[in-house]
Order: sequence, then structure tokens, then C-alpha cells
Amino acid sequence: MSFIDQSTVGLLSMALDATALRQRAIAQNIANANTPGYQRIGVSFETHLGALQNTLKQGGTPSLASLRDLRPMLEPVGKPGDPVALDMEVAALSDNTLQQQALLKVLNKHMSLLSTAVNEGKR
Repeated sequence: MSFIDQSTVGLLSMALDATALRQRAIAQNIANANTPGYQRIGVSFETHLGALQNTLKQGGTPSLASLRDLRPMLEPVGKPGDPVALDMEVAALSDNTLQQQALLKVLNKHMSLLSTAVNEGKR
């Protein structure tokens, strides 16, 4: 498997990890909607992709080490005690589910292409 394939699978894997972590954060926000002083949480992942995008725009190639540094993380959102808008959380949950499904389709397509290349190479 080439470097590009490893980077693609690695990035897709991290994006899927981010959707799973985001699912957990949204569930926690919904569960604590009526908790006084609760501070919403979110996931920082896409914001950290800016540096990677800049590297790619400048014609650079990201290293696997730089991809490892892009792990999704929970972070506080807003101010403690700000109300949790349940309708917004449910909408975020729906968006996150759609994003996860799209990422799974891309990963499946990528693996299918790799499988075709390997199987065609055996002939």
C-alpha cells in the first residue's frame, strides 16, 4: 500500500473517530440540557484540518506523523450555563449521522478500489 493510500485510510479513520466522538458529545449535551451550569461540549477536528489543507494547497505532502496529531478531541463550547438548545442538538445529531454514512461510503469505495487493484494484479 502506498503512502497516499495509508494517508487516505488514516484520514478517513480519524474523521470516523470524530463522528463517533461527536455522537457521544451530542448525547451528553442532550442528557444534561436541564443541568444548571452545564457547559456544552463539542469536537475539535475539522478546525485542525486547516493546517493540513494549507500544506496540500502549497503542494506539500502531509506526513503520517502530522495526521496522527489531528486526533479529534472534546472541547467546551460556549459559556458555562448557556442553555442547551435541544432542537439544535437533534439537528447536529442528524448532520453527524449523515456525515458518518458518507465517510463510510467513501471508505468502502476506497477499499473496493484497492481490492480490485490487488485482484487484477494477480492475473
